[in-house]
Amino acid sequence: MIRSLYSGISGMAAHQTKLNVLGNNIANVNTYGFKSSRVVFSDVLYQNLSTATGATAENGGTNASQLGYGTKVGSIDMMNTISSGASTGRALDVYIAGEGYLAVQPTAGANRYTRVGNLKFDALGNLTDGGGSKVMGIPLDADGNPVLNPNGTLAVEELQAINVPPAELEKYTGITIGKSGEITGIRAGDPEFTAAPGFASITANIPATSNYTGKISIETVAGPDVTYTTNPDPIIAAELVNASVAVTVDAAEDIIGDITITKSGTAALPVYTLNYKQKDGTVKEITGTDAATPPEIEFLGLPGTTTVTVGDPTKLTFSGTTPYILGTVTADTMDVTATVYDKGGVAYTFTRTMTRATDTSLTLGDPAAPDLLQDITLNFDPAKFFAVGTVTDTTIGAIETGSDKPVTLGYLAIAKFANTDGLLQDGNGYFMESANSGQAIASKAGTNGTGGTQSANLEMSNVDLSQEFTDMIIAQRGFQANSRIITVSDSILEELINLKR
Repeated sequence: MIRSLYSGISGMAAHQTKLNVLGNNIANVNTYGFKSSRVVFSDVLYQNLSTATGATAENGGTNASQLGYGTKVGSIDMMNTISSGASTGRALDVYIAGEGYLAVQPTAGANRYTRVGNLKFDALGNLTDGGGSKVMGIPLDADGNPVLNPNGTLAVEELQAINVPPAELEKYTGITIGKSGEITGIRAGDPEFTAAPGFASITANIPATSNYTGKISIETVAGPDVTYTTNPDPIIAAELVNASVAVTVDAAEDIIGDITITKSGTAALPVYTLNYKQKDGTVKEITGTDAATPPEIEFLGLPGTTTVTVGDPTKLTFSGTTPYILGTVTADTMDVTATVYDKGGVAYTFTRTMTRATDTSLTLGDPAAPDLLQDITLNFDPAKFFAVGTVTDTTIGAIETGSDKPVTLGYLAIAKFANTDGLLQDGNGYFMESANSGQAIASKAGTNGTGGTQSANLEMSNVDLSQEFTDMIIAQRGFQANSRIITVSDSILEELINLKR
């Protein structure tokens, strides 16, 4: 009776364990990446009531008579079957379509493994899973390619947490995960500066991180200091008396650019006109008059000079109506007001005084907006730039964003074990190495027996509800049957006690 009682108790305990496992499976039917478990029963000790005997010439052999002591839980096995992926529509959700696990670290150095790929970037730019653990990736070389051993594997100790600096991360769009575990984002190409017609001597150095777009306009005003340069034509020095010395321009005078003579009228009655430009761009003309000693001609009223006298202007070489240049007044300093636009369309302006003798570039910078206006440098030919004189709201060029291009931000590492059934479940969808699982070996997704990665999917639970309910009914009946053994044993013991009475 004691044996039957023990058998019933052990049977009830074993079936209770099975019901506990079934309950856990059913509870996690909608848990992403969950792996169900099963209970395997085994029988326990046996008592030999009689031993087996061998056959002889005179007698046949007999089998042993054994009496068992019930059942026990032999093992609880994790069912590592791979379930299908469920579409989520979220680009950073990832499903491993085959064997392998994502390597993560809840804390530094504490490796865990999971098939639940609900990933995200945190405020510090770390790629993390739903539990906040850092996702480990394969190191990248300078060209963005994964660094692996010749056999395509890497020890988990050599993996690195995937991190993109937040300042860089915000510049990417369309971040997704490819079939080989590559995490890519779309980033606008490097900005390009195109000079406007007439300003071909201007180029711009613009870093890839620039916040600018659209046109750059310049407004210039010639400063108070100017230089007058005589036309180097040898005719002036050799044959035109006083022509090379008669023009003197005071720095305070309102003259800029070329001082020219044009010829019109007839051959018998030519008309000579002196032309110059004021600093505001206004063109002025002075008609020459015969000097006291012909054939000289005088031009009266040019600012900064009393008289411009040209000896024998008939010797000047005119090509059609093209003016003859006596000399050029060039600004020595220039007040430049530049206007640029950020990517939001907001205009920023600043003014700088430039010196022709020393300045060959213009760096945009404004203390009021140091983060926006400090990266563009315009390089130009001073001779052409300063000769412009006054320029009002003239576009010297425009900045355009380059073509969008995909950039590799990281590579997921897929870990594989010699015996995945030997992994220990650690909760939160995590698994741990055990003495019987073997060490994790990391590879690129889709290589060395690992599954490829699919973006916008998560692995579903592998719990089969129909099978679980069937097993639950069987376990319930088994529990009930074993409880009846205890009831019957109790009744027999009661009869024995009554016999004594």
